[in-house]
Amino acid sequence: MIQLSLDGKRLYVTNSLFSAWDKQFYPDLIQQGSHMLQIDCNTESGGLAINENFFVDFGKEPDGPALAHEVRYPGGDCTSDIWI
Repeated sequence: MIQLSLDGKRLYVTNSLFSAWDKQFYPDLIQQGSHMLQIDCNTESGGLAINENFFVDFGKEPDGPALAHEVRYPGGDCTSDIWI
């Protein structure tokens, strides 16, 4: 899944799509958990760069491996938080 921040400067990427699909096509992901990366988007001159200081390993969650799908922040940082 991918989510773009409202200002278009950060793209959040996970290696999990839907739990049912993950279970069917990526059984190792269920055992290991998913990951999330942040990609910095240069909105002035173009280009993308992986933020090496931002990496979330959901396989190390206290209650066992977890899957990350959509990313939402309180206060609405991502496009999925736009409500009309």
